[in-house]
Amino acid sequence: MKNKGIISSFYAPLTRIIHEGWAVLFPANYAGYFYRKTSNKELNLKDPRDYNEKLEWLKIYSDTSQWTECADKYKVRNYIRKCGLEHILTDLYGVWKDPDEIDFSGLPDKFVLKANHGFGKTILVRNKSELDIAETRLTLKKWLKDRYGLMTFEPHHWNIERRILAEELLQDDFNTSLSSSLIDYKFWCVNGEPEVVVTMLNRRNVSVGSSEDQERSSFKAGAYDLNWNLHPEMLTDAPALPTDAPLPKPYCFDEMIRICRELSKPFPTVRVDLYEVNNRVYFGELTFTPGGNKNYFSDELFLKMGAKIDLTSVKLRGKRFII
Repeated sequence: MKNKGIISSFYAPLTRIIHEGWAVLFPANYAGYFYRKTSNKELNLKDPRDYNEKLEWLKIYSDTSQWTECADKYKVRNYIRKCGLEHILTDLYGVWKDPDEIDFSGLPDKFVLKANHGFGKTILVRNKSELDIAETRLTLKKWLKDRYGLMTFEPHHWNIERRILAEELLQDDFNTSLSSSLIDYKFWCVNGEPEVVVTMLNRRNVSVGSSEDQERSSFKAGAYDLNWNLHPEMLTDAPALPTDAPLPKPYCFDEMIRICRELSKPFPTVRVDLYEVNNRVYFGELTFTPGGNKNYFSDELFLKMGAKIDLTSVKLRGKRFII
């Protein structure tokens, strides 16, 4: 067993280097490999038809420089301001390249710590007095060491300058009976128009100062059209249980639609993640590679959305490599 661990510790970094080099030097070939691995389908880049195939084409051949800027959870704030939507941003308490530079005494009692790259790197601090600062710094340093994007073939993440942010902790007084976490409203947009909304309930986050997140029911998802009709048939492989019953339509739903149209306007496709907290809209993030090449939606919906993406009008990549 000890020898197996030694072998694994040697080959894991080597495998990562090989895969990252493969993705940079032969992106179409690597995309086909990763697509087959995650979706159990063959990738057709010569005549892409559905949403996922066209998304892979965009990663390889289009200019994704603005994807990198807007996938950065820190720099995207400038894009939001340029769109005249500063009012949907949460308060920013600080940004650091080195976790040792964080002055925790200057932060409020409640806040969120997050890395600006990748996913799953968030700590909800509900009571600062219960935060183990030394352990937290170690966690944040580990996050910053993770240069993310090539092995999962999301190359626009690779050049994000990694930072740690401290932001306002949003607390929703209206929907606590519906979800143990904030309700995520994820708008999948094509050509500046929302196509479908996916809600996420009971999200699990690392939480300091409360056991609430761990005590409530399971992670759930639901898909809605723009008239707020629930469509269980749309979600075929979501990473969550299906929603039991339709959620109430968000109070600010029409405003959310307008925000999505503004933010998604420059892109062939992007997912706009929003929250509604106490009848006010807040920005979550822009996601350019949603779903991870999985059969997230039904084939019918993927084909419908893919048909609306015109690759002939897309600005092509000017640089030699994808990163």
